[in-house]
Amino acid sequence: MDRPHSTSPSLHAVPLHDLFDKGIIMQNAESAMEKGEAGLPAAEAIFPAPTSPTLCNKSSTDSSTAFPGSLAHCRNASHWSWTKFAFRPSWSLFTKRQYRRKKYRIPVKTRRLNDCPKGYPNLAAFLDSDEGFTMYRRFGYLQSRLLLDKQEELRVLEKKLDRMDKRLTKKDEDRMCSRDMFGSDVEKHRQLLSDIEAKFCSYANILTAAQQMMAFKRPADADYQSVGRYINNRKPLVEEEATWIQHKEDIVTLRTGREHAWLDDVVEGFLKICHCRLIDMLFRSKETRKKTEIDSEIMPARPPKDEDKYEIYYTPSRIAKLTDGILTILVLILLVLPIYLLYHMVHDIGTKKAYVICIGMLLIFTLAFSSVLSLFTKARRHEILAAAAAYCAVLVVFLGNVVPTDGSPK
Repeated sequence: MDRPHSTSPSLHAVPLHDLFDKGIIMQNAESAMEKGEAGLPAAEAIFPAPTSPTLCNKSSTDSSTAFPGSLAHCRNASHWSWTKFAFRPSWSLFTKRQYRRKKYRIPVKTRRLNDCPKGYPNLAAFLDSDEGFTMYRRFGYLQSRLLLDKQEELRVLEKKLDRMDKRLTKKDEDRMCSRDMFGSDVEKHRQLLSDIEAKFCSYANILTAAQQMMAFKRPADADYQSVGRYINNRKPLVEEEATWIQHKEDIVTLRTGREHAWLDDVVEGFLKICHCRLIDMLFRSKETRKKTEIDSEIMPARPPKDEDKYEIYYTPSRIAKLTDGILTILVLILLVLPIYLLYHMVHDIGTKKAYVICIGMLLIFTLAFSSVLSLFTKARRHEILAAAAAYCAVLVVFLGNVVPTDGSPK
């Protein structure tokens, strides 16, 4: 039994890849599709009927003799939508890049240090240029003086309240059992409590502020030296008002401390010594370079003539990435190097002397691992001890599983 012809034409009837290879552009294709809805005269020009005798008869234009799959058959059967079906994927490929929406980038405005007038505006712009430079005095001496003064005031009021309580209960012991008291001294008693409340609230506010001030961390030595050097070179303030930076023990920073800030300082110092164009491109963003650039002779706060044209300050996030990479390399070395050495000493040598050397290597590498944790992180003592014990246990287990070449130690 012969199978009935399918009403949907085969996609092989129209060789689309041959047409696209010939350079048919998509602008004509859209107009052809629109005209094809009315009768497909333009679609025949773009998608000619196949000439293979096994598929259809090229000369047949009558609807009764039209071979299934030809354009005449599609027109009579109202199946003009197959051209869109076959054409839509290629249309999206051509227009995907053309109609892709461009990403909008917000323009970044950077405050340049030398654009601010000399004085407090210029110093404020410098302190705001980096998180590490946000350092100020906490005035610990003044906090102590205020707290001592408020404390003494409260002591006097406390003693006065005790005397008044004793005087009120001298005649009637149960007089203080209720807040509803009567008498000439009641108003004085309530006024005294109000004074104590006001003094105590003031004392508590200062005490809380002092506690928060004590929680602030000390600035890093490199950041402290940078701020002091800037004040000394630029001289934005008069000599007396610029002495605040000299109170090193009273200076606090608003920056939250990093776990390996010491390593950051070492890396930044090394980069300043070896500064070149490549280092400038890698570790200074456009915004960082913009802050210290000079492009005019009439800038309000130009640096002195003996200074460089550009003051070197690196982007903290890029310095942090470099230090993270250094720490990762150190951890890998401390894990891979002892394993390789222990395997070589036991497997290839296998003598009793080699085992003694392996025990010494275990101690050395465990000490190095503990030193990295204590210097480059803020791990607590018990955390360092636990990590060092786990590290040493891993090496001991590896050492116990390595078998010498001859099967037993000599």
